[in-house]
Amino acid sequence: MYRKTIEWYIVISKLILNLFLIVLSLSLITCSSTQNHSKDYDLSKDSRPINDKKQLVLSSTKPITDIDVSKLAIEIQRIETNKYPKEIKIITRVYDSTGNIVTNMAPPYCEDLRYWKSIHETLSKNKLPIENFTVREFGDKDSIPYAVMLNIDYSGSMTGVLDAINEGTELFISLKQPQDYIGIASFNRDYTLKVPLWQDKTMILSTFRTTIKNGFGLYSAMNDAVLKSMQQFKDIPPSTPRVLVLFSDGEDNYSTSRTKQLIDSAQNNDIHIFTVGFGYINEKPLRILSDYTGGKFYRASSKQELINIFMDIYRSLRNYYLISYKPPEFYGLHKVAIEMNIPNREDSLVANGVYDTAPLIPGDFKVDDQFTAKIIFDFNSANLRPESMIRFDELTELLQRYPRIWLEVQGHTDNIGTEEFNQKLSEARANSVTQELLKRGIESKRLRPHGYGMTDPLVPNDSEENRSKNRRTQFKVLRQ
Repeated sequence: MYRKTIEWYIVISKLILNLFLIVLSLSLITCSSTQNHSKDYDLSKDSRPINDKKQLVLSSTKPITDIDVSKLAIEIQRIETNKYPKEIKIITRVYDSTGNIVTNMAPPYCEDLRYWKSIHETLSKNKLPIENFTVREFGDKDSIPYAVMLNIDYSGSMTGVLDAINEGTELFISLKQPQDYIGIASFNRDYTLKVPLWQDKTMILSTFRTTIKNGFGLYSAMNDAVLKSMQQFKDIPPSTPRVLVLFSDGEDNYSTSRTKQLIDSAQNNDIHIFTVGFGYINEKPLRILSDYTGGKFYRASSKQELINIFMDIYRSLRNYYLISYKPPEFYGLHKVAIEMNIPNREDSLVANGVYDTAPLIPGDFKVDDQFTAKIIFDFNSANLRPESMIRFDELTELLQRYPRIWLEVQGHTDNIGTEEFNQKLSEARANSVTQELLKRGIESKRLRPHGYGMTDPLVPNDSEENRSKNRRTQFKVLRQ
């Protein structure tokens, strides 16, 4: 009996030892993986997937008269929506496959718009031509000052790439023109302003070098840091274009600020955010910041590519075509197409881009968030006006884009009339909106109509202007 007990003890001990070794080996694999995704990431080697094309580096400029037109291409670099719906600005570049930015294709460097054929926008399923647009070329003769704030992620996950970032930062400073402002900040859990927005290149460079090792930490409060860096522009003249460049892996584990706050602040203060990610990144928040603020997203897979990105950002502020027009009012996804006619070329040049004016920002809305739609009814009635149909196109596109969202459809009134009348009117209007969306194929379970009457005003009902704000159709996110 005693011998059998000893044998069972040995068997159990071996099982426990084997389990311990398995757990230990798994933890070592996990630790190794974590290190490879952060501290050991080496920008001196190209980590790009084999089938992924390298970005073309645009290193010089040439006039259209000196270019092989068969090698031309056009790209929409970014779309500025800060002044929507009054104006849209599209920044484009024309270039060739050998790395030349092509110039002299729009006023004042060219006397007319002979190269620019057409622009149209596609909204939901409707394709609309833009009848009136302007194109203005910016080039080497334009000495416009820029204010550029560099925001560098100094959290633990970025340790392996900081040497390359710092080298690129010094290159960026060296490209600075005398009239430009450059500021530099770093962040982890805390925010460190290394260099205020200054114009003296020597002072910027020397101050950066003395503070280069300050501000390292484990956590990342990326959103909070971006908000603080935007505040640095407060003393910059309003006429000076403002650019914030964010270098980060996109991870944020400490901020209290939401992405929508950043986007609202950037749009209200005319700040354009360029984002640069490295290797193993959380790409989505970086793309959202750049897409919604008229900036551009870059991804670096090697040290040389990072250096090229620094140069491309600065060059993109100097050589480009600015297209401006009044856009169609549609609060949803806008697909833009620009077509150019080039003499002696068989086909047209076409560039495509997208901008989003929907009330919900991808990845940054949550349950209980609310938004309104400008739905118009007949006076004291639940009958929908024809001009409201475009709003239903917007809502349908939104609900199709986010198929997991459920909404409360709210009807609200002002305080004119009895409480009973307003309650019934608000309920009838909420039901009318719901029925119109059901006609368009939205599932009934995703819509919950509710009338609030006069019980939930946005503002006091003390003027006609305020009462008009309280007469509204509002939507609340119930589920996502």
